[in-house]
Amino acid sequence: MKKKIVTAAEAASAIHDGAFIAVGGVGINGVAREVIDAILDRYDRDGRPKNISLIHTGGINIADDFVKDGGLLGAYYSGFPNLNNDVIRGNTFPVYSLTQGIAQHAIRAQANNTPYLTKVGLHTFLDPRIDAGAGNGMAAEKSVVSLATIDGEEYLHFKIPPIDVAIIRGTTADTEGNITTEEEPVKFELLYMAMAARRNGGVVIAQVKNIAPTGSLAGANVKIPGFLVDYVVPCSDQGRWHTPNHHARAYGPGTTGYHKVDESQIPLDMYKPVEERMIVARRAISEIKPGYVCNVGIGMPDGVAYLASKEGVHDMFFLTNELGAIGGHIGGRLFFAASFNARAYIMHQEMFDLIDGGGLDLTCLGSAEIGEDGSVNVTRIAGRVRGSGGFINIASCAGKVVFLSSMTVGGSAVGENGKIRILEQGKSGKFPKTIDQISFSAPEAVRKGQEVFYVTERAVFKLIDGKVTLIELAEGLDMQKDVLDFMDFKPEISPDLKPMPAFCFEEGSIGLRQQWEALL
Repeated sequence: MKKKIVTAAEAASAIHDGAFIAVGGVGINGVAREVIDAILDRYDRDGRPKNISLIHTGGINIADDFVKDGGLLGAYYSGFPNLNNDVIRGNTFPVYSLTQGIAQHAIRAQANNTPYLTKVGLHTFLDPRIDAGAGNGMAAEKSVVSLATIDGEEYLHFKIPPIDVAIIRGTTADTEGNITTEEEPVKFELLYMAMAARRNGGVVIAQVKNIAPTGSLAGANVKIPGFLVDYVVPCSDQGRWHTPNHHARAYGPGTTGYHKVDESQIPLDMYKPVEERMIVARRAISEIKPGYVCNVGIGMPDGVAYLASKEGVHDMFFLTNELGAIGGHIGGRLFFAASFNARAYIMHQEMFDLIDGGGLDLTCLGSAEIGEDGSVNVTRIAGRVRGSGGFINIASCAGKVVFLSSMTVGGSAVGENGKIRILEQGKSGKFPKTIDQISFSAPEAVRKGQEVFYVTERAVFKLIDGKVTLIELAEGLDMQKDVLDFMDFKPEISPDLKPMPAFCFEEGSIGLRQQWEALL
């Protein structure tokens, strides 16, 4: 039997030129950083492995590290990678922009040797009739998606190259390579990555924090059986196991699902109650009802999760992020991937099964551009490729979609005495006539009967009969000067136009728990 417990350098030496590598993790969570650094060190020293490709499911900020002398062959990413857009546009290598759900489900399909068909992404930039998910010209020349018709219905068929290296991270491994994940805040698709690599005759490398004796791990806690793992790399620097120190608070017991922590230890003082983000969050949260299953995205929408905690309604509905946590206090800003004191965890890929199957009553998502037909762009901003994360899965499948955005580019406002006070007008650009890329198709949403809102600090719009319609205006604003002049198209104006609720602009609690209790 070959030696399984090895150094990171020894594991890196097993990766061959031209390898297609699946890397586990989302953001800074679950990344086997010591193994990745060893691969980079080997390349700097020996010029190998060269011409490799990467796939990851959650926007790991590692892709730039691998761009060395054109050594990266391709990147299949889903989140917001630290990937130099000059390299992308320069066609140094093909870049494919998948969604978080599509990337992981394509890996699962490869693991169990089945085709991957989905309706997610139809009529968006993923559709081969539009951009085919291509981030640059080289990717457009060799698409990974095709259109399929089954029983008269359209699907997208995604096919990625065979995975022959999986780099994953767990918490504890025994000497046989059995892996547990008890201290991981996100329950990743590590098993499917390992199964896909093994099916293709490849290599599985697992970085862990602890090494345990053979037979000492409880079988119920083992997430990856040892026969799937080729090399186990004990982290030599325990201080780096979780990732940078300034993120350390996000990785305590309260985020793993095994223990709960006192709420005083949860970071719930990240926002000022009257800042622009919270004005928008207050209006958005009013669309949620007790018992809803909801998702919140990163950026401005995580203010909704923060507000749910501050208003004490986090236990009256099921707030989720796409990473698998259900209930509890969804983290914001630096802590977005973590959930504190969650009620339940399901696996990352299982959360997207729930999402794709229509299991969300409502989602709150950010928006960069909102077009005349109500379609939304978040994936290509000023020509820069950003990726979609879970946006396309979530936006196309939730029953109600609430997009959160500022009204202008560079503007700012605060709430004051129940009204808005504009500090900086900003400039137009959030509401162009034609968006740069279709990340959410409003015509498709109309066809499916989704309810769609667009909430800003100055006004609220709703998609009514396929038209962007102004339904609320902040009291004291001039509709033309403060709203319409910053739009490149003229929206419909509701005959029942209302003022935005005063609570959006107030400093104290909006009394949401009392309101919800009255509904029960």
